[in-house]
Amino acid sequence: MLHTVDWFIIVVYLLLSLGIGLFYARKASHSKEDFFLSGRTLPWWLLGTSMAATNFGADAPLAITGLVAKQGIAGVWFNWCYVISWSLAIFFFARLWRRAHVLTDAEIVELRYSGKSAKVLRLFKGFYFGVLINCFVMAWMMVAMAKIMEATVGFPKLWTMLVFSSVAMTYTIMSGFWGVVVTDFFQYIIAIVSSLAFSVLAVNHVGGFPGLKEGLSQHYGSDHQFLNFLPDFSNTSASELGSLTASTFFVYVLVQWWAQKYSDGGGKHIQRMSSAKNEKHAMLGTLCFATMTYCLQFWPWIVTALVTLVAYPHLLDAEMGYPMLMMDVLPSGVLGLMLVSLIAAFMSTIDTHLNLGASYLVNDMYERFVHPNASQKHYVLVSRLSIVFLLALACVVAWQIDSVAAMWKFVISFTSGAGLTYIIRWLWWRANAWTEISGMIASAIIASYLKIAHPMMDHGSNMLIVTSGSALIWLTVTLLTPPVAQDVLVAFYERVQPETPFWSSIAKISQARYPSFPFRSMLIQFISGAVGMYAIAFGIGYLLLRNAAVGVLSVLVGVLILYVLVRKVELHSS
Repeated sequence: MLHTVDWFIIVVYLLLSLGIGLFYARKASHSKEDFFLSGRTLPWWLLGTSMAATNFGADAPLAITGLVAKQGIAGVWFNWCYVISWSLAIFFFARLWRRAHVLTDAEIVELRYSGKSAKVLRLFKGFYFGVLINCFVMAWMMVAMAKIMEATVGFPKLWTMLVFSSVAMTYTIMSGFWGVVVTDFFQYIIAIVSSLAFSVLAVNHVGGFPGLKEGLSQHYGSDHQFLNFLPDFSNTSASELGSLTASTFFVYVLVQWWAQKYSDGGGKHIQRMSSAKNEKHAMLGTLCFATMTYCLQFWPWIVTALVTLVAYPHLLDAEMGYPMLMMDVLPSGVLGLMLVSLIAAFMSTIDTHLNLGASYLVNDMYERFVHPNASQKHYVLVSRLSIVFLLALACVVAWQIDSVAAMWKFVISFTSGAGLTYIIRWLWWRANAWTEISGMIASAIIASYLKIAHPMMDHGSNMLIVTSGSALIWLTVTLLTPPVAQDVLVAFYERVQPETPFWSSIAKISQARYPSFPFRSMLIQFISGAVGMYAIAFGIGYLLLRNAAVGVLSVLVGVLILYVLVRKVELHSS
């Protein structure tokens, strides 16, 4: 039960959030670029923390709890596989996005492609990402927050959606992206410290790590697989509790990391890359985000999820174990701080997606196709109205959702078939607007059909069908449709400088010459970055749950690899 001190902490946090919004209101009102990109002046540490904060949603600890309850620690490869995609984004895509100098990833469409199909694609992507996908994401955040508030203070779902979403909407309307990134910074500090403190208290609640291991063996047998970091590669059945099948694991690491809506670092992350001071800050900020997210912040959630398995071995909704444990373990004051951390995590994601969604609606739909010559103040006003519209729509969607993890998987499946097309457009000059259009439509249709006709299909099989079926369609469409106009390709090459041999024919036509950056070097950095982040992530796991010496060595190796890569980035950018 919450006490006066807990409510005091929550109210103070909400008032501080509104205060930050009010403080930055004037800065955000100057222009559309100030409202959505903070004038492209952000340093790497602020944009990296903002990226991490928006990924630290209130849904994440609940979904991780559900994954660990079903498949053990190995189930978190559902998220860990994205280390590969973010290493690629850091050492390849971040600098390209910054050079493109766009406000949204939909805007790149008319720089990269030509003709009416480019206009259609930009309009379509403005709606697809700005409204459809954006509202799905905010909706499952609301569901997660509603579960937390219901389990802790008895708040009904509607009140949770309205109160906390409205506060996030208010300061986002007032301060635009300035308010988003500054509140994200403080919200992330609160969230990460609180989740770490909660995990420590949770482990102590079951007798420390020895008690945790003993409790897992007592409830699930001595041969349980909850503590395995990798799947049992001899296991082909998903029926065993706490296990991840080898086939699903390989789908994660070979397919899912590129079969996603942010495969080239787009969406909410490109907004931050574009807001960076320069290329170096864009790359270092993205590295900062990936390291904090995939190496550090997952472990407090994983440890707490393991404790819920011991504390509530027969819980039907595993995701509810997280807020239930909060009520059982945390004392007054600490409980209020923990709730504030989850409210902060929720609001940091909601504010990002409200601002991001409005950027699509205004930049890629309203200004481009409805009212192209209005004043900057007019566009800022429309942006603020768009935020209200998006929040209302997200609330309607949230009312229809029950499971956070299920929505995660459906949205990933829904968008997976087009993921490779977003990478291909940077690597290969032959891709055209119809490549992306056909990939997005095919992915949506195939994923929706499987959801309706085969609702019990496992995630791995679903991903393989969606990605392979979509690839067959978009590759065929690409080869049957004409290439992009040569002058557009040359202009894109000269502006973005895509560092791949598959643009060599366009490079020969262009009169511009740039300092060489060998494709092989980029590939080595990409692989090394992934190895370094995995070494840190699993080193922490070994340190906590297995062999401390191996854990320390692994962390040191990972830190050394990333340090060398950072130095290379600084030298290349100087």
